[in-house]
Amino acid sequence: MQYVQLAAGLVLSCSMALGVRVHAGDCGDCRTACCPAPPACAAQCGPAMRTVLVPQWTTEARTIVCTEYRSEPRERTITVSRQVWEPQEQTYTVMVPGQEERSATRTICENVTEDVQQKYSVMAPYQEERTATRMVCETVTDDVEQKYMVNVPYTEDRKATRTVCDTVTDDVEQTYTISVPYQEERTAKRCVYDTVTDDVEQTYTVMVPGQEERTGTRTVWETVQEQQTRTVCVDRGQWVCETISDPCQPCCARTVRKWCPNVVQEQVPYTVCRPVSREVQFTYTVSVCHPEQRSRTVQVRRTVPRDEEYTYTVNLCRPEQRTRTIQVSRQVSRNEDYTYTVNLCRQEERARTIQVSRQVQREQDYTYTVNLCRPEERTRTIQVSRQVPREEQYTYLVNVCKPEQRTRTIQVCRTVQEDQTQTYHVSVPVQVERQVQVQVCHMVEQTVPCTAVAFASVPRHVRVCCADDDDD
Repeated sequence: MQYVQLAAGLVLSCSMALGVRVHAGDCGDCRTACCPAPPACAAQCGPAMRTVLVPQWTTEARTIVCTEYRSEPRERTITVSRQVWEPQEQTYTVMVPGQEERSATRTICENVTEDVQQKYSVMAPYQEERTATRMVCETVTDDVEQKYMVNVPYTEDRKATRTVCDTVTDDVEQTYTISVPYQEERTAKRCVYDTVTDDVEQTYTVMVPGQEERTGTRTVWETVQEQQTRTVCVDRGQWVCETISDPCQPCCARTVRKWCPNVVQEQVPYTVCRPVSREVQFTYTVSVCHPEQRSRTVQVRRTVPRDEEYTYTVNLCRPEQRTRTIQVSRQVSRNEDYTYTVNLCRQEERARTIQVSRQVQREQDYTYTVNLCRPEERTRTIQVSRQVPREEQYTYLVNVCKPEQRTRTIQVCRTVQEDQTQTYHVSVPVQVERQVQVQVCHMVEQTVPCTAVAFASVPRHVRVCCADDDDD
């Protein structure tokens, strides 16, 4: 039995597979959809039967080997350093603050107030009534006849012709292409990584602690008293009498008393506490760590690649021509008469009476009040202050720091090394067999009539054989 592969939507006939030449229009054993057999040939040959291999998917259980990792506990000895605290007596110097009472003399200015009689001039206000004449406007209203134009609306019917489009639907045959899906199995290689554990010797550095005595210098501050002077501003001014003009009555003048300042700078002594530093040597203990090289064996994991073959299914599509009938709409125009209404306006003259206002002037007498000022002499007593200096003794406190030796006990840390056993876990690979459900494709034979329509619907990967042909 001769098998023929169907490709690109065309079905090869069994006669072409057997070497029989087929001309256009003659009777062949199989025809394609684009070149059907004529009626005479179809009646002569009759329907032919073909055997088709159809794929059938089944689920099978298969055993595969998987790599899993299990955790195993292991032990190793490590050196651990721990801190041990010991008490140690230490002598140190502290500056103890204290207060000291001292005496000094300062100058105090006291205010002395005296009563002084002073004369001054004031402008006394008074009111005076006066009479004058002003113009007043009065409003007079007159009736006036006025003509105006008005637009009177009216409607008018008119006729016209317009073009109307009607929609007409036509049936049109259209050819389109669709993609028919099918599946294809392919084989490829992929890279799989296996984990391998190696023992590697590793060198590491450990800081070994120790103690070392060192000598340092620190700064100690002492307070020293020092006499300094500062500049103080003192007002040595005096009262001065000045004659100024009155703003209300420029021809009159008055005498006012004002203070004329005289700021003088004076030097005043004062005591300042100034800190003085000095260097003091002392001995202290320092914990120092020295590096030490050690070695140990650690397990390092690395991955080893290997190639593995696997089978996968690819979904593909092939194009197929089909025909369908669709409805297409088009517009057909025609003329139509219609009547419409137009809004128009005509002008009319009308008359109305309006009131017009105008202004009429007349004279009017009125009385108003004027504010005036007259000068008056008055007397007042004012208090004048003056500064009287006097010496005064006062006591003040000074903060003084004194050195004092003290003793304290501090905790000193030293490092002690111990060996400890540590438990850690290692992942070990193990081969395990598992059952997996796999989709398997089997080709099953099926007999179908050898027609153009039947061959067009057969998938691309299906092989077809002729039932009437002999085995060559």
